[in-house]
Amino acid sequence: MPMFVVEYTYTPETSSGRDDHRTDHRAWLRELERRKILRSSSPLADHSGATMIVEGTDKASVERMFAHDPFALAHLIDRVQIEERVAGT
Repeated sequence: MPMFVVEYTYTPETSSGRDDHRTDHRAWLRELERRKILRSSSPLADHSGATMIVEGTDKASVERMFAHDPFALAHLIDRVQIEERVAGT
C-alpha cells in the first residue's frame, strides 16, 4: 500500500478553535491508527502545523479521508499538503 505524508499548516488565529476540537481530532487520529492507516503523527514544536504518515490507495483517497478530520470540518487548517512517498528506499 502506498505511503503518504500529510502536512498541515495552521494560523495563530485558529489556536483556540483547535483547542476546542483537539479531543475529537485526537479520537479521529486514534481511529485511523486502530485501522492501521495512520503510521505516525506529531505536531510541529512551534504549533504551526502537524505531520502525519498514512497508508492509502492513492492521493485522492487520502484527501477524502482527511476531509473528515474534525479540524478540517471546523475549517481550522490553513493548508494541507499531501505527498506520496516510496517506502523502503
